[in-house]
Amino acid sequence: MIERSDEELMLLVRGGDEAAFGILVRRHRKPILNFIYRFLGDREAAEDLSQDVFVRLWSNAPNYVPSAKLSTFLYHIARNLCRDRLDKYRRLPPIASLSQEILDGDGRGRLLEEEVRDPRRGPHGALIGSETAAEIDAAIDSLPEDLRLVFVLTELQGTSYAETAQIAGCPVGTVASRKNAALKLLRSRLALVQS
Repeated sequence: MIERSDEELMLLVRGGDEAAFGILVRRHRKPILNFIYRFLGDREAAEDLSQDVFVRLWSNAPNYVPSAKLSTFLYHIARNLCRDRLDKYRRLPPIASLSQEILDGDGRGRLLEEEVRDPRRGPHGALIGSETAAEIDAAIDSLPEDLRLVFVLTELQGTSYAETAQIAGCPVGTVASRKNAALKLLRSRLALVQS
């Protein structure tokens, strides 16, 4: 059986094909969930927003024109939803839920390993201690939004500079400079933690 491309499936979805939509959701759910989680660092928000990405995809399917990779379009939707959520976080005072299960020291939930996996992490990654992983996560979370977006997309999601430029809405050269800036900041922040 020949596997259909994302673009072929989207043309079917445009005509209301729910089975084709289900294939797209299964194909892209984990990478989108991982991206949102890495961008926001919040389990519940990542689960909610990843569903919202696909709701928007379905809603906009009648207007779909295959002009770019579908994954670029999905990451673009996810980026916008993340920015909206960050704006909302900035406007509201922090509120803790009494029913919230606290899974780590900073009060943020963590997704199960099979749900969110760093695609660059090989067997050696299992040797990294939880403290080191938490320090790295905190350093990534502390990056300015534009640098974090580029870093997460290129390093953790494996998108090309060209695709990242489309998602971020900037030139490819800006992607490269933002990635360099993110790497320098991460190195300096992690060096401070090590000393």
